Amino acid sequence: MASRTTSITTFIVVVVALIFVDVFCADVTNTQQTNPWKINQNPGQKADPLPGNVKSTTPWPALGQRWTERTTSPNIRSPATTQGPKKWIQQNNLWIRNEQVASGGFPSAVTGQGSVNNNNKPNLAPNLPNFGTSTTKKPVSNSQTSNGKPVGSYAAAIADKTMSTTSVPLKTSTKGFSPVTGADNKNLLSTGSNNEDLVGNKQAEDSSSDTSGISDNELREFSEMLIRKDTNNAMKYVTLNLQGKTTSRSTNDEAPEPLLKIDSAAFQIPSVEKLRLLYNNYLLEASENEVYTPQERIEENNLLDAVLATPVMQFARSFLIQKGKIGKDPREFKDLLRLIWFNMYSRGRGRIGSSGFEHVFLAEIKNNQVSGLHNWLYFGEEERQNHANYLGYMRKIDLGENKGAIVKYHFRFNDIDKPVGSMFVGTSPELEMAVYSTCFILRPDKPCPLKMGGNRFVVRTYTYRYRSKNMIGSAFPEI
Repeated sequence: MASRTTSITTFIVVVVALIFVDVFCADVTNTQQTNPWKINQNPGQKADPLPGNVKSTTPWPALGQRWTERTTSPNIRSPATTQGPKKWIQQNNLWIRNEQVASGGFPSAVTGQGSVNNNNKPNLAPNLPNFGTSTTKKPVSNSQTSNGKPVGSYAAAIADKTMSTTSVPLKTSTKGFSPVTGADNKNLLSTGSNNEDLVGNKQAEDSSSDTSGISDNELREFSEMLIRKDTNNAMKYVTLNLQGKTTSRSTNDEAPEPLLKIDSAAFQIPSVEKLRLLYNNYLLEASENEVYTPQERIEENNLLDAVLATPVMQFARSFLIQKGKIGKDPREFKDLLRLIWFNMYSRGRGRIGSSGFEHVFLAEIKNNQVSGLHNWLYFGEEERQNHANYLGYMRKIDLGENKGAIVKYHFRFNDIDKPVGSMFVGTSPELEMAVYSTCFILRPDKPCPLKMGGNRFVVRTYTYRYRSKNMIGSAFPEI
């Protein structure tokens, strides 16, 4: 009997021991599996990033967790610390808002697995200056305007903007403007108006509304101040011989004499002298590759330094800073001017043979048509060499007492007819570059209303987009 009792007791002890071991081991194993990094995980709290080289495969927006939702140390957390419910949670492999799950409704923001509609997802990208869509968002920058709003970098925006239709828009352009990604953009020639140099991505869309934040009156006041500050104005050295009137369709020469007679004293003006040094840097044919040398870069840099040192260009820069279009760093403005004026691009056949400066301040020939030539100094030089033949004018307005003029005219260049051309006459290179650059920044691809000497006119600038950069395709006055 005693032996049987001992066997039963031993059996009971063994069973109890096995139960104890099973319970203890299961608890330890469960603790390690559910919380291997020893984190006190409360509802709505996200786990730390995985250690070592292990990469997380958690879809957005879990990876976009705001820094304020995390504890100060990723490895040490207080058991008493709790966080609010997740803003986004995953349900059936779809990321949806937490409050919509609580209400039991299917979220309208869900567009697919791991995808959320832009109207509801957090904005993780900075607001860049808009150079191409109608938007009033302010750019992000370290500098501030007088009213405390951020000032953005226009130069960085136009250089970094990608060709994708889903990229962040740039600032201050026309309604409906959409850059075209094709590399070869065609010139559109109009023989009946002054829009003979519509170049780039599309025809201009005129609109009375503007989203740049600068009114028409502000632009007119700006241009009136600009012409008063044109200390290098050369009109006193220029004789303007208009002669007979003509039309764009006329085949008659209504002007047997040259349009311009320029005294050599005008060529001693610093910016004029440096501008003329660039005349032999370019090939006339836009379809031929340009050879860009270090000496040519030095000459471009010297011209930029000369114009930036003038009161005209300093006033234009101050105006753009005040309006929040560029930063206060002087190098930013110089780099912007270099980009939009001197960056080379292709107008066809993949040949890098054109730039905004060559088109506006010199001339180009493409498909046996004259393109550009909107500068009086270059036109006068070509007249002197019998390359340009003035045939008569359509209209002329003055820019103030002995401050210059704008002429709309008909001419031939290298024996090729150009029915309509227009240019400032007597103004300094810095004034023209300041006017065109300001209008290109504030009113690209649409009319830019200005006023000088009490007379109103419009400047047209057109965007040429090449390799993800916006540059000047053409710029000229329109009267």
